[in-house]
Amino acid sequence: MKKKHWLIAGLLAVVTFLLGLLANSIMNRSTEAQFIARGGNNLPDQECKNELFEPFYPREYASWAATVDTTFRSKYMSSQDDDLLALRPEMVILWAGYAFSKGYNAPRGHMHAIEDVTKILRTGAPTDSTHSPQTGTCWTCKSPDVPRLIKEVGAETYYSAPWDQWGSQIVNPIGCATCHDTKTMKLQVSQLALQEAFKRQGRDINKATHQEMRSLVCAQCHVEYYFKGDKKYLTFPWDKGMTVEKMEEYYDAEGWTDYVHP
Repeated sequence: MKKKHWLIAGLLAVVTFLLGLLANSIMNRSTEAQFIARGGNNLPDQECKNELFEPFYPREYASWAATVDTTFRSKYMSSQDDDLLALRPEMVILWAGYAFSKGYNAPRGHMHAIEDVTKILRTGAPTDSTHSPQTGTCWTCKSPDVPRLIKEVGAETYYSAPWDQWGSQIVNPIGCATCHDTKTMKLQVSQLALQEAFKRQGRDINKATHQEMRSLVCAQCHVEYYFKGDKKYLTFPWDKGMTVEKMEEYYDAEGWTDYVHP
C-alpha cells in the first residue's frame, strides 16, 4: 500500500506541474493579447524587420531566432550547408533542365533564407548577360519584403525583372510578417500566388478557418509551384485539383515546355 501511495503522490505531482505550465502559458498569451488590444503594438502595416517584433512577442521571437542553429544532423539530412548535389550526384540528372541542377544545398532555418538564396549558383551562375540567370520570382518565398514590393511595383514587374534587380529591396528573411497581420498578429496569407490559386478555384481564402490557416500560411511556400510564361509568373497548379494526378492534368493541359524552369 505504501508503494501505491507514493505512486499516486508522484502522479499528482506530475499533473500539478503540467497544469502549472498550462496556466503559465495561458496567462502569458492573455497578457500579450491584452497588451496588443490596448494599442501596445505600434508597428506599421507590413513591417518586415523581425527584430522590431521582439518587445511585443519575446517568446515567439526567441523561437524564430533559434532557427539560426545549424547543428541538426540525421542519417539523410541536416540543417547545415551541405552540397546535396555533391552528396547525391544522381540529382543533377534528375533535375536536368531545372536551375536546381546548378546548385542545391540542404535547407537551413528561416533566418538563413536570404543568405542561402543569395550565394547559391542558381541565382549567381555565370552567364553572357550582365544580370542573374534567374528572375525576380526566385525571391518570393525568402522574405516578407516580397508582398510589400509586389504592392509597390506590381506582380508582373516584380516576377519578370532580373533576380538581382531586387537585391537591395529584399533584405529581411522569412519571419513574423510572412504569416501574421502586423497589427493583430492574426494568421494571414501574404503571398499573391496562393490567393490567386484560391480565386481561380472559386474559393474565398478570407473565409478559411483558423485551423485551415495554420496550414495555408505554410503552403504559401512549401508547395508545388512553377514560373508561368515569359513573365515567369508564380503559379500554383491547382486549377483542376490538389492531388498529384490533378496537377499532372493541369500541366498536360498547359504544355510541359511551359513547366520547365529556366
